[in-house]
Amino acid sequence: MMRRISVITTLLFIGLFLLTTTTIAAEATSIKITKCEYNDKEESLTLEYNLVKGPKGDHVHLWIDGKEKKPIKQPKGYKLTGVKLSKGEHEVELKVADSSHTPIGVNDTFKLVVK
Repeated sequence: MMRRISVITTLLFIGLFLLTTTTIAAEATSIKITKCEYNDKEESLTLEYNLVKGPKGDHVHLWIDGKEKKPIKQPKGYKLTGVKLSKGEHEVELKVADSSHTPIGVNDTFKLVVK
């Protein structure tokens, strides 16, 4: 009888652990840039990305070459117009921020080469 209770208790703890681990993984905040293109004729930057907001993330902030450009509320992509980028390599970064615009330490960077 004691062995049966011990086995049941162990199984319950394993089930609880697996449920908790799955829930935490599903809520993890992440950002991944999937497309970054610059159109020099339109002076526009087109971004596509996958954002998982998680428990603290609210939106992303766009940075180009270390300078913040603007907050973006769209969850999958954005087209920024009026961007003048010189020829050469540029760093495009998306930082996940909370509702008060504070970066939460989750970001992705894309090296863009303008020809």
